[in-house]
Amino acid sequence: MGVITISRQIGSGGTFIAQEVANNLGLVLIDKEDIEAIMSEYGFSAFSEVYDSAPGFWGRYDEQRTMTITFLLSAMRAFAKVGGIVLLGRGGFSVFQGYTDILNVRLKAPLALRVMRKQDEFGQSDTECRRILTRVEEIRTMFVKSDLGADCNDATLFDLVIDTGIIETERAVSIICDGYSHISTHPRIDGRNLRSDLEVDEILLKLVAQHVEAKRRAQ
Repeated sequence: MGVITISRQIGSGGTFIAQEVANNLGLVLIDKEDIEAIMSEYGFSAFSEVYDSAPGFWGRYDEQRTMTITFLLSAMRAFAKVGGIVLLGRGGFSVFQGYTDILNVRLKAPLALRVMRKQDEFGQSDTECRRILTRVEEIRTMFVKSDLGADCNDATLFDLVIDTGIIETERAVSIICDGYSHISTHPRIDGRNLRSDLEVDEILLKLVAQHVEAKRRAQ
């Protein structure tokens, strides 16, 4: 089974869509908590600080930050090699360009709509919600660009870009499932790599495989 990465703007419905896609396809959803669980096993407990805080000029070259990001990439490769997953966020699309059996998806929506959705969820004022949403998104976009070398807003890095202000979430789920089914039976013409080509430490791979299997059994 292959892999779907889902990158999303905050408030675009990404978490719901990712879970529904996983449910419909019999895949396992891997999100922030799963990545952190694996990283904590190796002593990397500060990933949230790296991901959710803007690096200063020198912060980008901090040794601990570099080690954390290097291990994040190793963990994502291990999850991809195990396969049968939907990888939500964490810049996964940037790691898996050109793989024939990995579908990269971007979810977006107009800012005004995303603010309304978050207001309904958390109850802040329009101004406060807009400020928080804009700032968090700016930081996460900066993380992907400065630390992973990719631009979340570059549509060429994705197989599907879906605006949930136009496409209803249920329809978005169907589109993604159709795309996954297609690449499962029709290899990319320009595909250069397979997940089986990924080089992953065997101990890390075993730990990740056990984690995925435990989640699969719990579904």
